[in-house]
Amino acid sequence: MTSAGGAAPHNQTTNCSSSLMVRNRSLDHFQLILFVPIVAFGTIFNSFAVWVFCFKMKKWTEARVYMMNLLISDCCLLFVMPFRIYSSLRDWELGDNLCNSIRSFYFMNTYMSIAIITLISVDRYVAIKFPLRSRTLRSPQRAAMACGIVWVLLIVTRLYLQFVAIVPPLTKFCFRKTSTNPLRRTLYFAILGFFLPMAILIFCSLEIIRTLKRKDSPSVNEQKCVQKTIYIVSTNLVIFLVCFLPLHIGNVVRFVVESLGLECSVIANINTYVYAAQAIGDLNCCFDAICYYFVANEFWETSSLLPKSNLPQLSQERTQVSIL
Repeated sequence: MTSAGGAAPHNQTTNCSSSLMVRNRSLDHFQLILFVPIVAFGTIFNSFAVWVFCFKMKKWTEARVYMMNLLISDCCLLFVMPFRIYSSLRDWELGDNLCNSIRSFYFMNTYMSIAIITLISVDRYVAIKFPLRSRTLRSPQRAAMACGIVWVLLIVTRLYLQFVAIVPPLTKFCFRKTSTNPLRRTLYFAILGFFLPMAILIFCSLEIIRTLKRKDSPSVNEQKCVQKTIYIVSTNLVIFLVCFLPLHIGNVVRFVVESLGLECSVIANINTYVYAAQAIGDLNCCFDAICYYFVANEFWETSSLLPKSNLPQLSQERTQVSIL
């Protein structure tokens, strides 16, 4: 009786793992529909940003420091995307080492993007909420130090997971989990890597909007500037939540479902949701262009590729976003 009772959960787990290794063609097609435009538009947007930030800008500002780090993070994602497409089309046959390396690049982009977007929001909050003190609190050097600390933390974490932590064996999928064993690191990354930054981002964004709405704007031009800034802050917050919130809710729910040992069909459904949400999260590589164009107002000043007829309009846009 004991051995039979002990064998049942093991057999159930084995059968469930086997069913999770069956390829979901609908999910593959959904991912490909998103991956191909991400590669196309992400390459265009980020190539243009590299050209401007690296070869046209001469002055280092806080915005440029944050944008450069966000750009590096997005380039990591673009480097991984062809392998993501390959993994959606066929079984993984390129080796464990390559899979582990590109997965590290991939997750580095996700949490580096979240961290940088949060730092940008904090930087805005300090600049608008405390305009006088911000002159001493904000500097390109401190922005670079903050970004450097985030990079070091993420790299050390990835190295620990690569060489010290127990990593599930690679299956025919590189970017999918086929085991029903709950991974605590998923919960840790969700809480510390997303939900905590999300709380900070929401607080800073709401405080910025509240401060701007209280601002006395005697001229029509200043009123338009304030409304434009509120729209930019709100849009960035919505994009952040759309890209990352569904994925991390799914990760937490999957951890709970696996910990409770629910039916395999439930685990399979939540897995499908997580991978679909993961593909949606990859869109942030393209949406980050909003930060490039509207947060770094120096971008407009050095963007000589644009037609000369657009310069008056760009001057107006530059004035509107200068409050950031």
